[in-house]
Amino acid sequence: MTALTRRAALAILAATISSPAFANHPGENLDARMFEMEPYFQAIDAAQAPGFELQDSEGNPVRLSDFSDKVVILHFIYANCPDICPLHAEKIAAVQASINDGPMKELVQFISITTDPVNDTPDVLRDYSDRHGLDPSNWVILTKRPDQTENATRVLARDYGLEFTMTADSDMMMHGAVTHVVDIGGRFAAKFHGMDFKNVNLILYVSELTNNAQHRRREPSWWDRLTGVFQ
Repeated sequence: MTALTRRAALAILAATISSPAFANHPGENLDARMFEMEPYFQAIDAAQAPGFELQDSEGNPVRLSDFSDKVVILHFIYANCPDICPLHAEKIAAVQASINDGPMKELVQFISITTDPVNDTPDVLRDYSDRHGLDPSNWVILTKRPDQTENATRVLARDYGLEFTMTADSDMMMHGAVTHVVDIGGRFAAKFHGMDFKNVNLILYVSELTNNAQHRRREPSWWDRLTGVFQ
């Protein structure tokens, strides 16, 4: 192997390692840009989001891993919530409508999870999309399985960093609003906090995650690039 060939191989390796596709995670530069644009954005970058196996309003089992080929936008609600939950659901519905108006629709899954499975019966859950404008083609609402404890989904919310606290004198729960974003492959990518984040910033963030995933599928690995020099 000549010195020129060695230099070429090292150049390819160095360029590949420094490229965005070989960064610490696929959203590294994206997170920095979004942090500048959106004050309610929080980068998480955990290797895996908390997994779950719950069920939909028809009793079908649903796992987070079922959507590993999609970006997942996930939030926790309960149907009897008098204030923030319906507003949050309608904000998610507006984001979904924008995403579903283009080619991203097949790459994004929306999930709502009730933290009040006792009162949120199958009929209540089936009615939720009509009440708040969510499109069932890529949205599902989930509740606990029969073999799980009554607080299973509240424990799951806690795993995502969100507390739903029962009040002593009513059936209401104290809680915040957080929109969780899980990247393709299950990486816990980010959170958008509260109700004041700009919808367009969440849409742009999800768009870049899908673009990054498509780029990773197209790009050969650094090993492929390096070994290709010697063929």
